[in-house]
Amino acid sequence: MPTTSSHSRRIRRGILTLGGCILILFAVPARAQTLQLPIETFLNLLGPTANSLWVDPSSGNFVRIDTFGKVNTFRSLNLGTSVTGQVMVRDLGDGTQQVTVIIHTKDAICWGFNGSNQPAFGYNPVDVQNGVGPAALGQATTRLVFEPQPVGPISLGDLESLVATVTCNGVLRAGSGYPAGTPGIAHTTQVGLGGTGVPSGCPPEVDANCFPAEKVVFKPAGN
Repeated sequence: MPTTSSHSRRIRRGILTLGGCILILFAVPARAQTLQLPIETFLNLLGPTANSLWVDPSSGNFVRIDTFGKVNTFRSLNLGTSVTGQVMVRDLGDGTQQVTVIIHTKDAICWGFNGSNQPAFGYNPVDVQNGVGPAALGQATTRLVFEPQPVGPISLGDLESLVATVTCNGVLRAGSGYPAGTPGIAHTTQVGLGGTGVPSGCPPEVDANCFPAEKVVFKPAGN
């Protein structure tokens, strides 16, 4: 992630690429212990091109994937992207509630760049739409846990934790360091823990967040 941004900002930008908070405009029954909602409750609030951006602060590599299926629809790519999951709202019993979102994504367009912003994997949605190159397709599992908030209408602001695994299959570009056109894989596992102080295995952070895993790699298929 960019060293000029705090980790909490990284989470919001990296996951949703929307900026600011998102409001789910419905009320949660005050007496409910756990309310389960369809994933569409969350997806319907996102912008038409919302996608996930994952960055490796060590190499500068970054990969984007159509986690929410929005890009496939907006660009009419017809890639067969599917998004399933659920939204869970848990009453903590102290006047606050916690929101957890679990997303399973299949056959989503995926593309990546190296630390110098050179194409390293796949083709972006506009290039695919215009026939410049084939779409790389990926699978992703994402779990977002938002910080506790007052019971009532749900406000998705800062994240308490996140776990995401992304694997994409497509062609490598020159920016990967391998010959352009080589069948390849883009992979990342991202783990973020907010407000943990300086836990074991994590470097000191000015905002007291911990990211024990956030590596993005591009490599030939089979390696």
